[in-house]
Amino acid sequence: MTGDRMANAIPEDLLQFIDANVESVEQLEILRVLGETPAKQHRADELALECQIQPTKMANQLASLEQRGLIKTQIQEPHTLCSYGPSSADKEQMLQRLLQCYKERPVTLIKLVYDRVDKRLKAFADAFKLRQDS
Repeated sequence: MTGDRMANAIPEDLLQFIDANVESVEQLEILRVLGETPAKQHRADELALECQIQPTKMANQLASLEQRGLIKTQIQEPHTLCSYGPSSADKEQMLQRLLQCYKERPVTLIKLVYDRVDKRLKAFADAFKLRQDS
């Protein structure tokens, strides 16, 4: 299935939510794990293991998701704790739809996120090419 056909399988408003809030498959996986147990606080180091994310990258992933109002984090020395925590009812609804889609069609959603990340990186790289050509 091509990127365009995959996108067509997902409602436009959900695609917009993904574009605005999910930068990587790692973030998608963090949201999945936290969403499975919304009342639980997870230690960031344990979450990194479960999601197969390098611990050095985990802090940036968590900060990005928290900044977008999708999760909550807090420091309890020496650990960072994180939990599911949409900051609004709208985000809660969209996040639930995203997680349901991920549960029903994980491969489609993973490919879609990779595809969108690749397009953003290509556009970013192309912007530098244009500058050099000028």
